[in-house]
Amino acid sequence: MNKSFKLPVVILANGSFPTHHIPIEQLKAAGTVICTDGAANYLSKLNLIPHVIIGDMDSINPKYQFKGIKIHDNNTENSDLEKALDWVQVNDINDVIILGATGKREDMTLANMYILFNYFEKVAIKLITDHYTITCHKGQKSFKSFPGENVSLFTIDLKTIVSTTALKYQLNNSSISPPQKGISNQSLGSTFSVECSGPILVFRGHSQ
Repeated sequence: MNKSFKLPVVILANGSFPTHHIPIEQLKAAGTVICTDGAANYLSKLNLIPHVIIGDMDSINPKYQFKGIKIHDNNTENSDLEKALDWVQVNDINDVIILGATGKREDMTLANMYILFNYFEKVAIKLITDHYTITCHKGQKSFKSFPGENVSLFTIDLKTIVSTTALKYQLNNSSISPPQKGISNQSLGSTFSVECSGPILVFRGHSQ
């Protein structure tokens, strides 16, 4: 990783600005903040200045004064969030936290969830909202948890086979069919695990 970029690295997308203390604390603790286009407009609420702004620059306030790295990318084949993730890969950044990727527009919220399926093997991503921490993986993975934590699972391929441990409603070599199966599960203890034959999104609810 470029030594000029300090960990943790946070990408602030141009969705709804977070209000829950967990994503806000992640933003305040960031060593490097990368804003996608107009997301930079919101940082003044916390008296923070981004280190990098990337995107087509169609929504940033034209009066915004910025002396950091500004990457103007007009490519219409990918979103500003994809541009940011491509950029972190080029700069050998392997772990990122994404904030502000939900809200405002339901189509962009869904698109940002699909992005995790495309990038999980390239960059370790945590997408944190006001309600959940969302990750994507394939194979077996254990998660730190707490009793009663809300857990939901979504696969991109309905043929994906899923098994779980330490959840209230166990899955044993099962497929997850929408809209109901896989959502609103609960953790039974301090850890749980998910094993899957294909990529899966794991939603873990915040503690209050």
